[in-house]
Amino acid sequence: MKEFGEASDDLAALDKALRIFSDMRLSPERTVAQLLKAGISPDLFRTQFPQLPDQHFAPVATDPKLRAALYAKPPATGSQRRAPLPPSAEALTQRVLQKIAAPVPTVAATARVSPACETSLGADLSEGVSFQYVPLIQCSFPHADPGEQTCFTRRNGWLELTLSTARPETGLPYGVPARLLTIYCASEAIRTRSPEIYLGQSVHEFLRLLDVPITRGDRGSLRVYANQLLRLIHCALSIDENIRDAQGRTGLHIRQALFVEEARLWWDERDGVGQGSSLVLSPVLYDSILERSAPLSTKAIRQLRKSPMDLDVYAWLVHRLFALKRPSLVTWPQLSAQFGHSYGELRFFRRFFSDSLKRVLQVYPEAKLNAGEGGVTLLPSKPHVPRDALGASR
Repeated sequence: MKEFGEASDDLAALDKALRIFSDMRLSPERTVAQLLKAGISPDLFRTQFPQLPDQHFAPVATDPKLRAALYAKPPATGSQRRAPLPPSAEALTQRVLQKIAAPVPTVAATARVSPACETSLGADLSEGVSFQYVPLIQCSFPHADPGEQTCFTRRNGWLELTLSTARPETGLPYGVPARLLTIYCASEAIRTRSPEIYLGQSVHEFLRLLDVPITRGDRGSLRVYANQLLRLIHCALSIDENIRDAQGRTGLHIRQALFVEEARLWWDERDGVGQGSSLVLSPVLYDSILERSAPLSTKAIRQLRKSPMDLDVYAWLVHRLFALKRPSLVTWPQLSAQFGHSYGELRFFRRFFSDSLKRVLQVYPEAKLNAGEGGVTLLPSKPHVPRDALGASR
């Protein structure tokens, strides 16, 4: 049986797979992730990506039979051991193509996410878990169109978020579409371990997953989401957060980032973003998303997708209750400062918030809280994304 070094057919098959990914315009990070997802040993292609650090080459194949076939060693002869034998050229190519078409896991095994959002391999997005960037849970986008505003600021305790736009004529992102698009971007960044986010049919499939009707025309969903995508691309975030060290010294941590560093959009249709479209998250935002994203139920997002307030309250409640150990009171003025977008008097905000909270509790009935005159008291509750579905997969 031939050694791998003599298996020119196997090298040709790997080259063919790499050409396929090149034709798809995948980034090096995405290409490596796809090869690993296909169950191919990184030893076969590590030297072709010298620019990538070692962390990108951790095997993530989940099929035990596939792993056994790829990493099995033939019997040793004396003290000598032969190199692992790869699959045949045709089998390797077919396996790559099959894995491309197969459903992908929500998050790769080595994604650098906070303990609250580490998810197990194979947790398909359609089966349960999406992610949102925590500062956008603590201080969210505008609920309604801010019109000609070029800056928007929200405060939540020690954190202040300011959104600004480099294109006043384009405007700031707002409403349900802005929230669903940022959930999509955060979920994709965590799943692929790459700042490059693919759009086109990918976004269409995500919207279908959430039961968002795909409609055309001046007021159709494709036109609306294309517009909100442009708003996000031209958006910059400034996050100011008060900090305190172990000795009690206080300070300020400031994080500023463009939402998108680069974008390539193709208009295959008049109303929407076409195939081959992509955007690249700025390095600061990408790293922060990996470190500070929270898991949400995709099913709950689907049920609450018609209201920006419902989505905000749900994400906030899930995030706060995930690791809550003791009762915590959040006053009505504090809630209004965080969620009260243009509701005027506090009593109006309280009524709208209470109505939204009722709808959220219908999809998250395990949440324990008491709403009273002083505010909402959060109580330790069962996490909405089960802890046994999340794990240390590093």
